[in-house]
Amino acid sequence: MEGGDRDDARGVVTVMSRPGCHLCEKVIAALQGLAPGSGFELRVVDIDKDPRLHERYWLEIPVVQVEGRDVFDARDMDLRGGYVKKLEALFGRRSSA
Repeated sequence: MEGGDRDDARGVVTVMSRPGCHLCEKVIAALQGLAPGSGFELRVVDIDKDPRLHERYWLEIPVVQVEGRDVFDARDMDLRGGYVKKLEALFGRRSSA
């Protein structure tokens, strides 16, 4: 899903991303797996469509926001997949149903 509107609703998790960002793709995939069990709506914002967002986030993507607050960014990534555990801690574990 894509969205660029301001979010005041609870339960919305926004990922600041851009086309070709492989780290963003990994975070989005992990969040898509967590969303059904955690009850949040996932939105993806393409920072290339807004010069202000691009300037702010291009060195930090993927950036995950909850209620407009940055809670995760590229500094939380690692090559061994530990970022998934960080996301699970923020948004709840995947159910193994």
